[in-house]
Amino acid sequence: MDWLNTEIAEQWRNKGRRYARDVNTFVRKMLQGEHPDESELADDARHSISSKVMKMVKQANLQGDLEKLREELPAATWPLSNHFQDSMQAVQTAGYLNEDTVLCNTGVLSNHGQVYIMDQQGWWCSPDYTFAGCSADGVYAALADSEGLHVIDKPDRRLEGERIAFYRWQSIRDQIKALMPEIESLADCAHPEWTLEKLIPMDQGQALLLQSQYGVYLIEQERVTLLHPDHAEIQEYEYEDTQLSMGHAAVSYDERWIAWGSQMSSHTVLDREKNKTYEVEPESSYPHCAAFSRDSQVVWFNACHFYNGVTIQVPLASISDRVQESQWPIMDENARVYTMVEIQAGMVMGDAYGYLYCINREGQELWRHFVGSTIYSLTVSPEQSKLAVGTYGGMLHILDLCSERMNAYGIGTGSLRELERYVLWREQEPLRW
Repeated sequence: MDWLNTEIAEQWRNKGRRYARDVNTFVRKMLQGEHPDESELADDARHSISSKVMKMVKQANLQGDLEKLREELPAATWPLSNHFQDSMQAVQTAGYLNEDTVLCNTGVLSNHGQVYIMDQQGWWCSPDYTFAGCSADGVYAALADSEGLHVIDKPDRRLEGERIAFYRWQSIRDQIKALMPEIESLADCAHPEWTLEKLIPMDQGQALLLQSQYGVYLIEQERVTLLHPDHAEIQEYEYEDTQLSMGHAAVSYDERWIAWGSQMSSHTVLDREKNKTYEVEPESSYPHCAAFSRDSQVVWFNACHFYNGVTIQVPLASISDRVQESQWPIMDENARVYTMVEIQAGMVMGDAYGYLYCINREGQELWRHFVGSTIYSLTVSPEQSKLAVGTYGGMLHILDLCSERMNAYGIGTGSLRELERYVLWREQEPLRW
């Protein structure tokens, strides 16, 4: 263990335990109705030694001494932000291929997109694809390259499997341009694969929901449909392009419903069975996130205002009957939510401040857990034993949803425990921590 500086490691552990204890005490008092003074909360003192710690993390990876690394230097993000901010990037969890294998993206919305597989054997970077997405059950993967979109049935950890569909970019662009010849859209992008934000295979791979910075599209074998912005709206308001700000989209687990929105829209839901669209007015300023329950009975919407927001729950069975002036049930009225996914206990929301919140359908907060930087993406494993969390800090966290007790370095009110994390920084090989 010539990589280990025991003195620095001891400082890192002691300061980490102290910071976690102080924050947990502060949060507990706040939840009990007290009003603790936040100015008295001492800063995380690990910033000054973070460069030395990251050198040890790299050396431990080179020597394969990962178990000792996690024991001596418990992982953290917040202390690294001062020295490594320029290296950090968003990590998007695309899906679980099985209980132990995570598919994820980095370099989203850039020409540096990379697709990674993470599992117990370590990590692997695809040499061929620049963006990936998964069906809700992880059975199908959609993989993007410069030629088009490949849909693979039951991909392995090298993303190999039966290709059951292929959508060529040229065909997609031609159809969009025929619909909107005068409007700048995905059809005008020389590299549409660089504009992707989400890909969700549907209908056993015979359809795709594509979310791009140039709109939300439903792609089927013989047809491309622009869902958002709406074509009629483009004509009415004389838009010059289809670019979205804070665009988002989701597909229900039974694939009947599609939800979407952006900064200047309402929350919108499409019932594919009835081919009917419904609009729901946001409870805050700007629609920001949508997610369906696992039983496809309700959809949750978040709308934000600066770094706060309001989340509502909309029962799909009554969405066509509800008087829009009536208020939908409010699940949370504090968090700006970037991503949500439901587990057995409730909906897990990831917010701008780096917190996960688990809220049940009655609007009761069951637990919260701090991961260290703004949360970008969430994916739960098929058996719901693990939660993969991607952050803007360049981290992929693997959390144990079955843990009985949080460790001494955890910050939160529940029992979640981090099993492992990957550091996925710009222009660097991934590190396990």
